[in-house]
Amino acid sequence: MQAIKRSTLNQKTYKILLDMLFSSEIPMGSQLEERELSDKLGVSRTPLRDAISQLVREGLVEYRPYQGNFVKHWNAKQVEDLYTVRKSLEMLAIQLAIPKLSNEDIDAIADILEQAHKALEADDLAAFGACDSQFHQLIIHKTGNETLINSLERLSLQIQMVRTLANRDPYVVKRTSYERPRILQALRDRDSEQAAFLMGEHIEGVKESVVNQIRSAEKPQIV
Repeated sequence: MQAIKRSTLNQKTYKILLDMLFSSEIPMGSQLEERELSDKLGVSRTPLRDAISQLVREGLVEYRPYQGNFVKHWNAKQVEDLYTVRKSLEMLAIQLAIPKLSNEDIDAIADILEQAHKALEADDLAAFGACDSQFHQLIIHKTGNETLINSLERLSLQIQMVRTLANRDPYVVKRTSYERPRILQALRDRDSEQAAFLMGEHIEGVKESVVNQIRSAEKPQIV
């Protein structure tokens, strides 16, 4: 029973830290100060360290010898690499999913996109991001291809982390709201080639936004 309670506490601590990373409450590049976080979350160092170790394994936090743990600060090359792989896998996923999507599945996707639109109108980027994740996950899981599903799930947290940068760009958010209905129509038409093209175009646009933001931040400031 004690082991179960400890495991539950570890996962709760992990989930809180994950939310803090995704919301940028703990910004990229920041050091995770154990004493400060322990006091803030009201937990001991043990579950906190276990949660941080899990984030390190998932590639969201980096351990630096003699310095500590830091939220991963993505550079432009890392984002390009991540999104190049994501684009290829998700274009394949939507092609594999279309023959297996029922009318009910497509209606569910339409509902998710409607919720995303409402979140956008309310300027609720957290809810918008959650809908975005649901949209992609539904399509991915409908492929029935375990290798593909597992590959994208391993990348999903890193993608969500980087996506927080894209959601700061009003142009990308508006473009996304325009692109999604076109993808939905391709799904309704069972046009796998068009759906894959539109998905690739969508992911490429997000990648360009994030890379541009990172490169702008890396430019030396002229005083």
